[in-house]
Amino acid sequence: MQHNFKNKVVIITGSSMGIGNEMAWQIAKKGGRVVLNGRNPDRLEKAGRELEEDGHEVLTVAGDVSKVADCKKLVDETIKEFGRIDVLINNAGVSTEGTVEELDGSVIKKIMEVNYLGSVYPTQSALPYLKNSQGSVIFISSVAGIRGIPNYSVYSSSKMALTALAEALRIELSKDQVHVGIAYVGFTENDPQKTIYDAKGLIVPQPKRDFIKAEPVEKVAGRIIGIVENKKFKEVFTPLGKLNSVLNKLTPGLVHRVLKRNFYKQQ
Repeated sequence: MQHNFKNKVVIITGSSMGIGNEMAWQIAKKGGRVVLNGRNPDRLEKAGRELEEDGHEVLTVAGDVSKVADCKKLVDETIKEFGRIDVLINNAGVSTEGTVEELDGSVIKKIMEVNYLGSVYPTQSALPYLKNSQGSVIFISSVAGIRGIPNYSVYSSSKMALTALAEALRIELSKDQVHVGIAYVGFTENDPQKTIYDAKGLIVPQPKRDFIKAEPVEKVAGRIIGIVENKKFKEVFTPLGKLNSVLNKLTPGLVHRVLKRNFYKQQ
């Protein structure tokens, strides 16, 4: 049975562009009241204005999910405006490329703070309200969170940590009837403005990945929303992601050899 978003209040972190913004549009069109969040106030205001001009109920709350105070503010302002929270989608995330040896300590810290703690903190703040509404909390992981990927070691680690968080939380919240879900998203068509950190901590444009077919952002957003609608726990996206997941369980040695060969071919 499909979940009805009519009048449901949905917080989406990292939603001024990309997958997060597309989810906001799809949920708003299903009758949901969406709360947008991001670190860039100008971009966030523009995203909120576009939704409002299309006739949707929207609240924008600028903030950094890696800061406890900003996450508390996100939840407090949502309650002040709408009086409830039905769904929290922990979508905010950053990426980096580089070997463990190359990565600057500040980059490692930033990736873990945003991708892992940036999912823990909003969840902690929202949980009392999600318990009241018997709502959903969703974590956006990656196919890179199924197996450690060379050159993406810290990004993989941050996304893998979300699995442990979701698994534990699912049990902790089972009596409260709060649904917990986690999506392992594959390569997605990037917003042209998407950036990543290089090994030294500089913000650079996301490199193009012409070697692999990327999924359209509309499809990815729709599938994440489907996890909420159908109260699913885990879903692995893309055929390559599904293959990776299965092979990693059945033949981990083969996966190791393939990743090793690809890594040294790219050096």
